Amino acid sequence: MKEHSLFLYALDPTHIGAGGYRLGRVDNTVMRDAATNLPKIPGSSINGACRAAAIYSLNDEQRTKAMDYARATLKSQKEPRPHAGKEDPVAQFFGYAEGDEQGASQIGMVSFRDAHILAFPVPTMNGPRWVTTKQRLQDARCENVPEPENVTQILAQPQANTAARLNLGWLLLNTRSISLPFPTTLIEKSPMTMSQIKKNLLIVDEDLFPSIVNSNLEVRTSVSIDFETGAATSGALFTYEAVPRGTLYQTTVNFDDDRFSGHYGTANQLIDKAMSLACQLGLGGMTTRGFGRMQALWGEVQ
Repeated sequence: MKEHSLFLYALDPTHIGAGGYRLGRVDNTVMRDAATNLPKIPGSSINGACRAAAIYSLNDEQRTKAMDYARATLKSQKEPRPHAGKEDPVAQFFGYAEGDEQGASQIGMVSFRDAHILAFPVPTMNGPRWVTTKQRLQDARCENVPEPENVTQILAQPQANTAARLNLGWLLLNTRSISLPFPTTLIEKSPMTMSQIKKNLLIVDEDLFPSIVNSNLEVRTSVSIDFETGAATSGALFTYEAVPRGTLYQTTVNFDDDRFSGHYGTANQLIDKAMSLACQLGLGGMTTRGFGRMQALWGEVQ
């Protein structure tokens, strides 16, 4: 099993909907982790977007082959398929369940984990700052990560020239200047953007992090359109949450090269191309409204 670390930098606001309406201040909420109550990108969302983009990352011959197989799978199961799933350039890596009399099926070689927030942008009186915690930096394989002494203290990079007291949204907390680590692989992949995040990085207490994130999410208002008149539909006003542009996520992608020996190289190249295309098209909902674009940054291989 080979595990690749993957970082997703939000170029646009992101809306991964929780499905349906909720009673509260926001009608359409974003997906949250049940344990931390923090927004996340489910692995299933990354998998679906990447699989759809994988077809368009192939050459013309392979793309036609993959699209013919996908169309046949969506049609009646009684119709013969152009080829078996194990021979399909996409299905052989993402898995398939044909559902025919023979019951041909196979698990995917590639598995995507949920993407959790590594650094979250927050407006302050000294400009934007990216908030994280000790545990999240350690999960990103950073070493010697300091920890705030209490809930009311913020750790800030010395070069950011942060004031003695700094506001994070509506909170006003004490700051302590100290050098903070940051994943070096991110600096190498995207020097300008990631160096800016590192310079303006803050570490807060783990218990305070969910409150900071959830109180600084975007809440937008929209309205349904009447297709006959082209105007707003009366009584169809609704609100929805969005994770702001500039949020940095971290996740992992696993390649099962034990059970699928000999396919790792091909699968890795396809996933790399597909992930780049999927991030350009956008993850989640509201992509036609300017949401969802990401920058994919691959990290270390374990």
